[in-house]
Amino acid sequence: MRQSSRITFRSTFRIKISDRESDALIGYAGDVSECGMKLLTDAPVEPGAELKLRVRMRDRQGEMRQVDVNMTCQWSQENTRTGFFEAGLALQGDSAEYVRLIESMRKVREEKV
Repeated sequence: MRQSSRITFRSTFRIKISDRESDALIGYAGDVSECGMKLLTDAPVEPGAELKLRVRMRDRQGEMRQVDVNMTCQWSQENTRTGFFEAGLALQGDSAEYVRLIESMRKVREEKV
């Protein structure tokens, strides 16, 4: 059962996900939660793969925010409607910085309502 609700985005390209070691763009976050994310990418991700990622986005003030995280692929499938591969990623261990990023996104959304 899901431990926390997801934040989904209208713009698929809001949060960039890169390989932390090569800095190569892997894809974009389709949704995020304090426990992980759905990754949208051009190539499939092997379930069980451990990924060292860099999450990047601009905040409302235009400042670039980035967080390094380790995640494990739980599932992967092709979305024939969009042409992207989707992968469910779970956060490995604790990442207070990642959780703070998600909490700040929730706060901004609540302020808009």
